[in-house]
Amino acid sequence: MQFFDRLKTMLHALDSTESRPTQTVTPVDPISADQLTVPLDTAPAVNQTPALILVHHVTTDGQELQTPEMIAGTVGDEIHLPNVNLPGYHLVDINGLTRWFTSERARIVLTYEREYGQPIWVYAYDIDQRQLIGLPTMQRGRLGDPYQVTAPTVAGFKLLRSVGDLNGEYTTTSKTVLFFYRNANWRQTDLSTGFIQIKMATQVYPYPGATTTNYWLKLPVGAIYKTYMRVQLTDGTTWYTLGEDQWIAEANVQLTNSNQLLPATPAAYRTRHKKQVHQTGVISFVPGKQVHTYLEPYGRYLTTVTHGEKVVLTERLLDDNRVVWYRIQGRGYLPGRYLTQLDPPDFVY
Repeated sequence: MQFFDRLKTMLHALDSTESRPTQTVTPVDPISADQLTVPLDTAPAVNQTPALILVHHVTTDGQELQTPEMIAGTVGDEIHLPNVNLPGYHLVDINGLTRWFTSERARIVLTYEREYGQPIWVYAYDIDQRQLIGLPTMQRGRLGDPYQVTAPTVAGFKLLRSVGDLNGEYTTTSKTVLFFYRNANWRQTDLSTGFIQIKMATQVYPYPGATTTNYWLKLPVGAIYKTYMRVQLTDGTTWYTLGEDQWIAEANVQLTNSNQLLPATPAAYRTRHKKQVHQTGVISFVPGKQVHTYLEPYGRYLTTVTHGEKVVLTERLLDDNRVVWYRIQGRGYLPGRYLTQLDPPDFVY
């Protein structure tokens, strides 16, 4: 408003001079150049003066990420920046940027920061109980930075081995490192299953080597149980587990087999409906899965066969329930419903 007030005063003075030529006019201060400055967002006048801008792509510590790029134009032309997306980096600062070419020589500096890589996940795992020990941990770092993973210390456990890269660099893919531990008091374990028979009234304990228990019932003499693990402790004693947090000492049991636990199977089908065959077939179960074969029909597990596997069949029989069984060469019996593509085709009794 000061500028317009002065301009009004000057015009008023001129009018007064024309009407009263002998009257003295009061001097007016000249308008300073600052008051007539062109706004900053106004483009400079376009001329034919060539202009060149160097664009630098640098890290936060000043290292050049690539060869500087050149943008050519004419003073007054609009500037169009090159691609500022660099893999593994994100832009954090721009210095020297203008909308138009304003001089013959200029530079723009684009500053980047390295992105963070995907994390390294670290797990401590009880190899015998098949469960995590504590919470997983995570390591983070910027892309390309080296990393090193060390095994966490877990009270009451000893480290057995690890799976995964303990050293490397952070990338765009997350990584996992597993450390496997065993109870420090356990010398050796056996995960094979079997059956044990109680020799004397036996107390059940919550863990191997325990001396107190909340289980008030004792296992009766002669009872047979399936065991899922045998553990030998550092003190030389051996324990069997019957289930979660249920352990008994070896001194009170003896190993047995499961034959007496299985109901006797009728023998009639073995003699009346057994037939030797020379066929092939393909296992039909669940893609990617295996199905058990049996030592004899309705008997104990013998081994497994895989879905899609081609097998040789040597015997076919039909039990009293009209269930068809096939004997796979060297691999036991399998119900016929798990076989397809029989060659030659099956026949009906």
